[in-house]
Amino acid sequence: MSKKTIISILSVLIFIIVTGCNEGSQDPTTEQNNTIQVAVTSDSGANKLDATSYEGSMQLYTAVYDPLVKYGENGNIKPGLAESWEISKDGKEYVFHLRKDVKFSDGSDFNADALLFSIHRWKNKKEHAWLKTAEALKKVKKIDNYTVKMFFSEPNALILNELTTARPFRIMSPNSVKPAGDPNGEFKEAIGTGPWRIVSYEKDNETVLTPNQYYWKGKLNDKKMVWKVIPNAQTRSLALQEGSIQIAGGEMGKISYQDLKMFRNNDKYKVESERGTTSYFLAINNQKKSLQDVKVRQALNYAINKENLANQVLDDNGSPATGLFAKTVPFVTKENSPGYAYNLNKAKKLLEEAGYGAKGKELKLNLVFQTEEFPEWKEISEIIQNNLHEVGIEVELNNMESTSYYHSLWEKQDYDLLLYRTYADGLNPQGFLNSLFAINGDGKGIAYTDEHLSEYITTAGKAITNEERQEAYDKIFSYMHNNAVTVPLFYPDNIFVHQSDVKGFTWGPIVDNPVIWNNLEKEE
Repeated sequence: MSKKTIISILSVLIFIIVTGCNEGSQDPTTEQNNTIQVAVTSDSGANKLDATSYEGSMQLYTAVYDPLVKYGENGNIKPGLAESWEISKDGKEYVFHLRKDVKFSDGSDFNADALLFSIHRWKNKKEHAWLKTAEALKKVKKIDNYTVKMFFSEPNALILNELTTARPFRIMSPNSVKPAGDPNGEFKEAIGTGPWRIVSYEKDNETVLTPNQYYWKGKLNDKKMVWKVIPNAQTRSLALQEGSIQIAGGEMGKISYQDLKMFRNNDKYKVESERGTTSYFLAINNQKKSLQDVKVRQALNYAINKENLANQVLDDNGSPATGLFAKTVPFVTKENSPGYAYNLNKAKKLLEEAGYGAKGKELKLNLVFQTEEFPEWKEISEIIQNNLHEVGIEVELNNMESTSYYHSLWEKQDYDLLLYRTYADGLNPQGFLNSLFAINGDGKGIAYTDEHLSEYITTAGKAITNEERQEAYDKIFSYMHNNAVTVPLFYPDNIFVHQSDVKGFTWGPIVDNPVIWNNLEKEE
């Protein structure tokens, strides 16, 4: 090989190496500046994100799929993929007028046929029977390419609220299944009209999203969002500090209240906070003999110091609870949700009247909770244990893995007390009341069984006017208070923490769509 040939080859190699190095030195920086990394507690289930199922993360559903109507401030319903609608006087017929400028992320058109595909995919499915929209839908009819009419067997004021939720009523492309357009087809991939689309997924590791180029609200900036699975709250805080994530919080990736103090005192981070529509409470299993006496349940309410819980344990990141639902939930008033003031003497007296205490039987209860999604629940449970010990009630704490925890609530009902949280936004109050306190097919409620309460809940669901609904909920909330159906504890704020160089933080419309992700930008 000649010297000239060797020099030519070396020149080519040097060019390739230098070009490669130059590309490598630029692209990672650009990539880093355009990428927002978000902490999530658990796997997103992106490979199973059928809009009409319950398989994936609720926050991922809202990133990919749009609702027909949206939840607004104070429970007002706003246009979504339906730009307007009419409801018949008897409350049984809904006509939706659809937007005409919308495409799915694969470029296909959103229209009446696409909506009918989604509806027929969830219609008549047993797993959706707990939702009034699914239970009462008799038929659906296409009026024209952008008008659809739904016919219901009975009126229910919850229908529009349920349509705002993260699942299972959001709209997916007929191309999401195979064969395409078959309502019973096999799910293939998540194709929605929402602002984001899924581009890659590693189970229990990360989900990568990029903007939907066809997004109907306008073209989004060229960026990428990576949802990283970090199950442990302390590890999430460390990841924020070292910069491997830029934002964490909400129900998708809580930061512990203890660590919030540190972030608030460091100008490298910004803590975002707003009043929420969720509440923490103790579910009381009145199928257990010792908890069937109203005096025992009232004693539990008097014995727990909710002010102390809010001030010391939860560090004022919310407010002490009175009724089951927060004041941000429609139809909640001071009059129908007065709460129980902390009073040890009253608690002891009620327990003695029920046959427990120093001169009676010993009362032992088990308290079930979990910390994977709610790290603060361990400390809350310990405070409750100490409070109840002061009035002679011995509490055994049972911190369960989240799957077992939910199984204990929904399937086994093998607890005495269970630390839980209400739903949020559109499912409050009616949807949550239906799911936990209305009597189902086996003659029992999930969290509490009471025929009168169940009847009141059913009546409230059929009320149409705001006046009728207010009257119905006044009756429900007052009954729950008088009978001490639950122990309301705390109304937590919605909280996110992000690095201070991440700008454009904007709250989303519902807790399951907590942040307008496409507004986030990293300063260069």
